[in-house]
Amino acid sequence: MKIKVLVAGKIKEKCYSDKAKKYLRWISRDISIEVIFLKDNDLKRLDKKQLQYITPDVFSIAMSEHGKEFSSVDFSNFIFDQNKELIFIIGPPDGLTKYLIKSTDFILSLSKFTVPHELAYLVLLEQI
Repeated sequence: MKIKVLVAGKIKEKCYSDKAKKYLRWISRDISIEVIFLKDNDLKRLDKKQLQYITPDVFSIAMSEHGKEFSSVDFSNFIFDQNKELIFIIGPPDGLTKYLIKSTDFILSLSKFTVPHELAYLVLLEQI
């Protein structure tokens, strides 16, 4: 299994960054994982960059509070049931564009709460 995580912006808080590094070390023992930080203050350019990663050979997952929620066990089953490389897309503070969300294969919610992208990134890694 191979997983990519696209994150809009960067992780500014050291506590999030340190914990994410720990999770990435744990994950990488069993799964190939790559994190790509896309920096662009222009939403249209960011959208274009994100869309480049959505290809037919990957299973793309948009992170949105409007998506499907899972228990931890169901989420684990869900990701291991996919027969393609997975790509999770975490948007900027204002969220992903509707066009990008419609372009993905699945919409995942970590919570009905709106959370900062840094926290969403950390929770996603913890669940992976």
